[in-house]
Amino acid sequence: MEGKQTFRVLRLITRLNVGGPAKHVAWLMEGLPGDEFPQRLVTGRVAEGEDDLGPELAARGIRFTVVPELRREIHPVRDLVALARIWAWLARVRPHILATHTAKAGFLGRMALLAYRPWAQLRGWPVPKAVHTFHGHTFHGYFGPIKTRLFLFLERTLARHATWRIVAISPGQFQEICHTYRVGRPEQYVIVPLGLDLDVYAQPQEGRAAFRAELGAADDEVLVGAVGRVAPVKNYGLFLEAAARLKRSRPELYARCRFVLIGGGAAADMALLSTQARVLGLKGKVVFTGNRNDPQRFFPGLDVLMLTSLNEGTPLSILEAGACGLPVVATEVGGVPDLLGPRKEDLGRFHRHQRGLGTASGDAEGLAAALAWLLDHPSQAQALGQALREYVHRNHGKERLVRDITHLYHAAGRGSRLM
Repeated sequence: MEGKQTFRVLRLITRLNVGGPAKHVAWLMEGLPGDEFPQRLVTGRVAEGEDDLGPELAARGIRFTVVPELRREIHPVRDLVALARIWAWLARVRPHILATHTAKAGFLGRMALLAYRPWAQLRGWPVPKAVHTFHGHTFHGYFGPIKTRLFLFLERTLARHATWRIVAISPGQFQEICHTYRVGRPEQYVIVPLGLDLDVYAQPQEGRAAFRAELGAADDEVLVGAVGRVAPVKNYGLFLEAAARLKRSRPELYARCRFVLIGGGAAADMALLSTQARVLGLKGKVVFTGNRNDPQRFFPGLDVLMLTSLNEGTPLSILEAGACGLPVVATEVGGVPDLLGPRKEDLGRFHRHQRGLGTASGDAEGLAAALAWLLDHPSQAQALGQALREYVHRNHGKERLVRDITHLYHAAGRGSRLM
């Protein structure tokens, strides 16, 4: 009987900060069968103020190499050095598949591949097929119009000349990137939804009790959480504005709530949010926990998740909240509507979806109204949380993610010359 073929994978990610892309990569590093897909992970440095997932991955036996010059920020000299180092890793690993995650690693990795291809052909090595995963995108919400147009041009060029398959993590993201921004051809795309470790949330009661005791939350106090790194695209100022709107419009509901921002970021961004909370008159009602690595405690400890982002692929925070059965109110951006499901009812400033409530981007009044609706309708809020939980458990386990990527890599490997 013929043995299994082996396809080497070089995997690149810009940084291993605590967030969806890094966790996605970790589950693939652990889950893909090592006898078929020996993998090498190369990453850049985690930025100041961000929580580093690297030590946890190392403790789990996931090996990775740090290229210090690989960073999110544009820096011509540093980027050229990172490009050269990635080329060297291509020559060292001689992969059949180059898997890139996040914008900067995707750009530099595929640029290095363009330079590496003729060398690989000359030496008789496998010519890698590039699989780039869009966890989000930088085409709005990150940069000004000139930089955005430049990045869009580069992504279109790389999709055409240096990419075998483009992975979108939701149908909405596929429509946006492929059809709205015209990056790549439809036949290049595969939709592979995110997966997560659902076992972490199997016994939520202990974590809930511990987190609420830590915050001194009363049994009837409503903890409204926003979860994720603090960065402009997450728009956490809107989270605070929504709290202030609820204070003005429904003071009796506001009195029952506390607003918890779980995540860290640059000192300047954190200071700005703290000042904004004070100016809005939210003293004693807002908690900034900073970075945490215990989602099995804080997600079950919350009562509602609020997402305020300007741009998202598939927000892991909604999946994790859903795994715990939390009701969600979110801005309807990127892949968020795919998670919330079809619209069922228009309620003025917000919409009731099949699995949560959604508002227009930037609408603090809509978020406050949606939160008030959840508090006024506890049985319906619970039903939305349960519907999201069932959806997440049915569609977003890490085992399904690994199966999907295994099939994709088999298809890539069948077209590669082995050695």
